[in-house]
Amino acid sequence: MATLPDVQSRHPLKTPVLLLRLGSWEVERAEMEPGTFREGHGYRDGMSNQELVDATRAWWVLRPDRLDRDGINYAVAVHQGITRAVVTIGDLFQRSDERWAFSATLLTNGRVFDEWVGPRGRSIDFARGAQNPVAYWTPS
Repeated sequence: MATLPDVQSRHPLKTPVLLLRLGSWEVERAEMEPGTFREGHGYRDGMSNQELVDATRAWWVLRPDRLDRDGINYAVAVHQGITRAVVTIGDLFQRSDERWAFSATLLTNGRVFDEWVGPRGRSIDFARGAQNPVAYWTPS
């Protein structure tokens, strides 16, 4: 088992990822890119794939240099300690409040999907008391 100070898992993990902890769903219409809107953020049962992708890909306090340095090309959405989705990280863009978003494609199968989500999600434990919803995970 690979362990970092921010995250622990009971499964063998090999692919570096950006872990994004989603809160409970909140309705809030917001512009993603010019002319593209999302209707809320967070997680709720029964949300569409597009809602899940949009909740995962924006708006976070990120370190793009760390993504590059650590070879992180995927983001994993986590809600209540269970992985809910994995997306590829595409082009990054920043808004005026210094938060970042990225273009994303939802993975529904393949090695990275199986490793991080699988058919029912994986259990991920953020460090006790961790407040930051963003964690950079790389295998040790």
